[in-house]
Amino acid sequence: MFRLVASLVAALAIAGPAVAEDFEVGDLTITEIKMIKPFDKARAAGGFFDISNAGEVDDMLIGARTDGFMAEIHESREENGVMRMIHLDAITIPAGRTVQFQRGGLHVMVMGLQPGDLNVGEEIDVTLSFDRAGDVVVTFPVVDNMGGMEGHGGHVTN
Repeated sequence: MFRLVASLVAALAIAGPAVAEDFEVGDLTITEIKMIKPFDKARAAGGFFDISNAGEVDDMLIGARTDGFMAEIHESREENGVMRMIHLDAITIPAGRTVQFQRGGLHVMVMGLQPGDLNVGEEIDVTLSFDRAGDVVVTFPVVDNMGGMEGHGGHVTN
């Protein structure tokens, strides 16, 4: 019995945690991909990621879609002391820069969920549409909603 348990522990240690795959389309690379598990009665969930533009020309994220649910580009923004969710038609991805989609800022909102949809360990494919690079299907692993705020605001970095 001890050997079986030791073998299982060793196998799990070697396997490590599941890591989201990176995706590329044109000059863009999409990394740090995750969908936060919605609360039990929530009808929406947020998807977070980074988009890096290695090109010499700006691109724009102009849409998001997924089978079975509605998806939109959103930004959480404080207005008059109240956090609001704002639908955005597009986000510029500047040449040579990275745009971060983080909790409390830019995100892809997947809506129309029912209780039990998007459980930890599942995945959901979301098609991200770019003005120049075209479409790419990105697989979002659903992760636990623990750990509090990971960032405030989506922003562009060097």
